[in-house]
Amino acid sequence: IKSGDEGVRAPSWLNSDDFFLDENAIIMPQPEFPMPAGKYLVTGARAVTTGLTIDVDGNWKLDSGKLYDVTHLPCRAARYRPGNDEHGSPSTVRRGDFPVAPGGIMPNVPGTNKQDYAVVFI
Repeated sequence: IKSGDEGVRAPSWLNSDDFFLDENAIIMPQPEFPMPAGKYLVTGARAVTTGLTIDVDGNWKLDSGKLYDVTHLPCRAARYRPGNDEHGSPSTVRRGDFPVAPGGIMPNVPGTNKQDYAVVFI
């Protein structure tokens, strides 16, 4: 992300100390956590479409199938936050580590701690 005289600015929603990347190294808006309690229809755009129930405590249950069945396998996402006394940010992403192959794990970004996420269509 460039700034200054070049006229390119980071989006207003970007928090460079807590950011998400997709499998192509595209910075994603942060999802809302936790998801509100309720019943949702979920799919991985494959064979299974089923109900997902989330209770007020954040516990969840699928009506049928397993998480794998409703995960969109080609999509990958990870959350990156600064490591101990480190200052990783979107500017420390190694573009050569992307794109991530379907089924692969998201790469590390120097100076950050990473948490991988499965992508489910709701």
